[in-house]
Amino acid sequence: MMLQTECNDNPDSTPSTTHQLARNQFDAAAQHYANSVPHQHSDSLDIVRKWVAGNRYETALDIATGPGFTAFAIAPYCNKVIASDISEAMLDQVKVGATQRLLTNIETQFADATTLPFSDDVFALVTCRTAPHHFNDIPAFINEAARTLVPGGTFILVDTTTVGDPEPRDWHHKVELARDPSHARALTPDEWTNALQRARFTVADSALTRVNMTFRDWVTRSNTPEHVVQALEQDFANATNKTRKLFNLAPIDNATDFSFSWPVFAALARKTA
Repeated sequence: MMLQTECNDNPDSTPSTTHQLARNQFDAAAQHYANSVPHQHSDSLDIVRKWVAGNRYETALDIATGPGFTAFAIAPYCNKVIASDISEAMLDQVKVGATQRLLTNIETQFADATTLPFSDDVFALVTCRTAPHHFNDIPAFINEAARTLVPGGTFILVDTTTVGDPEPRDWHHKVELARDPSHARALTPDEWTNALQRARFTVADSALTRVNMTFRDWVTRSNTPEHVVQALEQDFANATNKTRKLFNLAPIDNATDFSFSWPVFAALARKTA
């Protein structure tokens, strides 16, 4: 099976400014993400496991794998998993994690989610979890997932989502972008469903869940500068009642920290044969 076509696995080639920003961000934060409890122990990962359980896939691709938690979760159901990412430091974490877990069927590949270096119709399963809100071209990403899947193949998409109400939606976007400049935009569940359908996917199942976090861990994981952290503290402290309710935002530790949660959308889709 020919998987790669015009594969550019050289991380030193010239990327776009947006891609360079994302690479720099995640290269610097790779170790923090490898130790992140919300990324390796969450309801969304359990949803992925539930959807792949009982099936067997010849070859799978995990797009924007980060430290590899989704790749690790699907590996028992696949003969081979390619864990791809635009960050070499993240791919290094995948190798460490796979070795620790005694997983021998995982390979790593430097790849941009919007221009995947693989042939058409080669993967039985494609996954992407907790990454697309960093992508600047969602249609290109979804079209690439569709292009590389075999007809009838399975695409599992998971990402933080948002609400249609402008006030909490804009607050959500503001704090995400301030905390991590590589953030692009969180889509609503309806926007995701429409985007999948436009790319010849049939949505077979979907789910809404949440990822629970604390403010201090959230800004530490992204290496957010201290002056930005201080401004974000004010944004959290001054959030409206509507925003607090939607994102379960509450002060903890005598208001020196906050607990909160982002909504998460998951979709199980099939490529139209």
